[in-house]
Amino acid sequence: MKSFVVLAILLLIPSIGYFHRQIFLSELKPRLERQVEGILKEEGVVDPGVRLDYLDAFISGAVDSDSQRTRVVARVDALSGVRVVGRASELRAPGWLRVERERGRFRASGVVSEDLVVELAAPLKALPGWDTGLERREFVVDPEGVETWAEFLAYYFREQGDRSVELRKGGLTIGGDTTSGLRIDWLSKASEVVPKDMVSDEFVLRSSPYHFPGYQPESLQNGTVLGQLRRKLNDSVVTFRPGSEELQSGDRDKVIIAARAIITAGEGARYAVGGHPARDGNATENSRLARLRAEIVGKILVDHGVLLRQIETRSFGVAPGGDRDNQVEIMVK
Repeated sequence: MKSFVVLAILLLIPSIGYFHRQIFLSELKPRLERQVEGILKEEGVVDPGVRLDYLDAFISGAVDSDSQRTRVVARVDALSGVRVVGRASELRAPGWLRVERERGRFRASGVVSEDLVVELAAPLKALPGWDTGLERREFVVDPEGVETWAEFLAYYFREQGDRSVELRKGGLTIGGDTTSGLRIDWLSKASEVVPKDMVSDEFVLRSSPYHFPGYQPESLQNGTVLGQLRRKLNDSVVTFRPGSEELQSGDRDKVIIAARAIITAGEGARYAVGGHPARDGNATENSRLARLRAEIVGKILVDHGVLLRQIETRSFGVAPGGDRDNQVEIMVK
C-alpha cells in the first residue's frame, strides 16, 4: 500500500509541474510582460521590447540618457517576481564623443559603440594612447555626424591653439581660443556636421591667432633668440592718440628699438604688425584706423632696416578687456 502511494506521488509530480508551467505561460508571464511594457512606455523608451525567460527579464529599446537607463532598469527590477539580468544593457543610451587639444596634445573621451573608429585624419597627429578616455559599449547609439566629421576636425584644428569639439545627441559644441573671424568660420563649418541650430560655442576671443596661449612661431624656432626678441617687442608696444594717426610722444623711439631687435634676430623671421582697434565708436572705422596705424609703424621699421618682406600689417581684433585700445603690437609669426 505504501509503495502504491509513493508511486502515485511520483507519477503526479510531472503533471503538477506541467500544470504550473502552463499557468505561468498562459497567465503570469503575459501579466508580467504587460507590467514591464507599461514601465517602458511610461519612461518614454523608444522601440520598447521585453522578453521573459521565466522570471528573468530582458528589456530593450533606446533611452535619452544613462540616468534614464538606470531608472528604467531599477523600476523593472523592483517588480515582484521579476529580475533584470545580464543583457539589461540592451537599453541603448546615447553616446558622446569629445576631441580636444591642449598644449599641442590631442585627447579623446566619451562613450561610443564598440566598432566606431575614432581617429584623426592627416595632417593631424595624435600620440599613442590618446583615446584611452573612451568607454566602448555594445549597446550605445553613436551621436549623429560622428562618422562624417573627419574633414571638420582637420579644418577646425589646423590653426594653433587649445580648443575642443564635443558631439552629443543634443548637437555639437565647440570651444577654446579663437578670433571673431575664425569663430564665424568654424561655426559655419560645424553646420556641415549637424544642422546649424544644433551648433553652439564656448569660445574665448583673442586679438589674433598670434595671441593664443602657447602660440609657437613657425618662422623663428630658436628658443633663446625667440625669448629675447619677444621681451624686446613687448617693450616696444606703441600707443596712438585716440582717433588720430599720431603716435604718443617718445613711442617712435620704441619702434626704432624694435627694428634693431628684428634685424639682430635675422632675416628668416616674419612678423605681424597689428593695430588694436578702439573698443568704443564705429567698429568699421576703428578697424580701418588700426590698420593705418600698423602701416605707419611698419614704414618706420622698414625705414630703419627691416626688410619689407618680413612684415605684414593688419588690424587685430579688439583685445579682451580693452587694455590694448589704440595700440600697435609687433608679433612674431
